[in-house]
Amino acid sequence: MAGVLTEGSRIACATNGAVSATGEAKLKVAGNPVLVLAGVAGKSVGSCTTVTDTNTGSKQCATVAAVTGGQATKLTVGNAPVLLDTLAGTADGIHPPPKPAALSAQANQTTMTAV
Repeated sequence: MAGVLTEGSRIACATNGAVSATGEAKLKVAGNPVLVLAGVAGKSVGSCTTVTDTNTGSKQCATVAAVTGGQATKLTVGNAPVLLDTLAGTADGIHPPPKPAALSAQANQTTMTAV
């Protein structure tokens, strides 16, 4: 079982830039709306510590480029699978070149888990 992601969870790029995710208010865990794909994909990334440098090819993260994993198979909200702390994906940054910036997630709650 994996932890369900909510607005109280932390999703970050590889250099600790925080994703500004928005949840689905129809289901809350510890008062925080749960996250689905639409609440993470394309959202902004703030505080990425990578500095854009055309000489090295490094690029600071600005948005979530793709979510490639971590969707629940048994728990949905409004017909959309909720996201789990097994989330995989990338931001649009590059660090260190040529690797795209991988995303990581921490549920920050233990009340609700899913598969």
